[in-house]
Amino acid sequence: MTDCDLELVREVQSGNDKAFNLLVTKYQKRIFYLVYKMIRNIEEAGDLTQEIFVKAYQGLKNFKGEATFSTWLHQIAINSAINYSSGKKWKNLVSIFEVKEPEASWGNPTQVLRQAELNRTIDAAILSLPPQQRSVFILRHYEELPYQEIAKMTGRTEGALKANYFQAVKKLQKKLGHLR
Repeated sequence: MTDCDLELVREVQSGNDKAFNLLVTKYQKRIFYLVYKMIRNIEEAGDLTQEIFVKAYQGLKNFKGEATFSTWLHQIAINSAINYSSGKKWKNLVSIFEVKEPEASWGNPTQVLRQAELNRTIDAAILSLPPQQRSVFILRHYEELPYQEIAKMTGRTEGALKANYFQAVKKLQKKLGHLR
């Protein structure tokens, strides 16, 4: 844990709510991005991100600092996103309206549409992965976290994470092989 995070956590534990606002400001975008990558719904990712910070605030009184605050917060986010995904039966149904593409004011419209369709196809393939494989894939591929850090966040062994990542990559290659 960075000294700054540790100091802020201790201040929150002493009753200083403004210190928690600083932690939220520091981590909000990263947690939102992680959650969005896992569930691919902007509105729900925003709601879930808020819930994650509420859980973190409520849990800080029991935070002992055995892991960094960042690792602890990411663990809450991953578990919340997995629980959310497990509770929803739509994970294989990605609507064209749910994936919001950036508006292009320049460029070839045909190319922009092809890229948007490619993004939706990739997103659908990632969403079709089992939650454990999806979370490892996103943390490793998009967040570029080492297995050791992911192991701390998830409480799983590095070997299990490597196996899940390998399985996720193989499934994605199979589903997306036609795009080569």
